[in-house]
Amino acid sequence: SSGINAEYGEVFEREGPNRLTPPKTPPEWIKFCKQLFGGFSTLLWIGAILCFFAYGIQSSKYVDPAEDNLYLGAVLTFVVVVTGIFAYYQEAKSAAIMDSFKKMVPQTATVIRGGETSVVDAELITIGDLIEVKGGDKLSADIRIVFCSVFQKNNTTQTKE
Repeated sequence: SSGINAEYGEVFEREGPNRLTPPKTPPEWIKFCKQLFGGFSTLLWIGAILCFFAYGIQSSKYVDPAEDNLYLGAVLTFVVVVTGIFAYYQEAKSAAIMDSFKKMVPQTATVIRGGETSVVDAELITIGDLIEVKGGDKLSADIRIVFCSVFQKNNTTQTKE
């Protein structure tokens, strides 16, 4: 077969670009709060609150209470906040690096339209195109395999594994 030719424009307009919609990402403030209050940080927050609570009890019973618990609570709070800021910064930096990797390699496909073979952007593939797939090609497309030899499929974009 020679693939589609004349009707490509109307099929592309009807079906839209060939791309996966990225998953929704949580807002930045939620990511920051997860770093600030998640995991081991929760135990440190509990320790800081208990230190402030103990200082409150001491200050209500004594005229000149020892300030050990107040200092310890302040240090724990400072450590948790600073650690949360650094963890958030590191996570944001690594996410930006991963996004840049996605943009580094342009995804193209070899398409046969009207008997002519050409290399096009993978987002411009539409229903009816004949696609020549080689090892290492990544396509976010529903394709029907007409002929193959030694073929493997990777489902990670669908199964998130």
